[in-house]
Amino acid sequence: MDRVGKTYCCSLYCTTQKYGALKNFFDLPIRRVCAIFLMLLFTLLTPLELQAKQVDYQALQEDPIETAYRNLASPGEIEWDEEEMVSGGAPQIISNMKWPMASGEISSFFSRTRSKGRRKHLGIDIIAPRDTPIYAVLDGVVEVASNGGKGFRGYGKVIIINHSGQLWTLYSHCSSMKVKVGQRIKQGDLIAAVGRTGRATTNHLHFEVRNSKGTALDPMKYLPESGTLPKNLFKR
Repeated sequence: MDRVGKTYCCSLYCTTQKYGALKNFFDLPIRRVCAIFLMLLFTLLTPLELQAKQVDYQALQEDPIETAYRNLASPGEIEWDEEEMVSGGAPQIISNMKWPMASGEISSFFSRTRSKGRRKHLGIDIIAPRDTPIYAVLDGVVEVASNGGKGFRGYGKVIIINHSGQLWTLYSHCSSMKVKVGQRIKQGDLIAAVGRTGRATTNHLHFEVRNSKGTALDPMKYLPESGTLPKNLFKR
């Protein structure tokens, strides 16, 4: 009987030593270690759709297309172009585009994102004296000639030209419009004059270019280098 008792005590002592070593190794009680292990196992076995997702707070403040671009953009060395990635880019006819004005100064460039409290700017601004001539950049048909009505508030007097159903150009804040809806025009035709109608603080032309999907394209990528207007990037 003594021999059995000694054997049992020895076994209990060895087991206690092992558990003690395990406790010292993790610096945690064995029960707590088991609980942590079970929690990790439960997390791994839980379906992804049942797990809580991290809220993308930035997406709540931007358009879906901006969110898609941000998620697709690579953080590495490759620089993705949104026009190619989201919209398929610009049509071939854009390579023949000419400047909408013969004189003036570029005051604001194209910007697809908001920064430092500034709104997106989906075109370029060209400052010039009132009534400076504005010309069609390509052949096309006048689709809109509005006095800033529904859908164009802030633009003032605005003209939109459809170029073969592949490209649309917009000319806004005009003092006067020289064309009518449905009118066919040729590249270089006089279509309007510079003004400050709508939400404009000075006489200038706000010029936009959009492709067949309605995506705004940066005009500076496609306007010819010859005839480039000087830049006057003052703070407005």
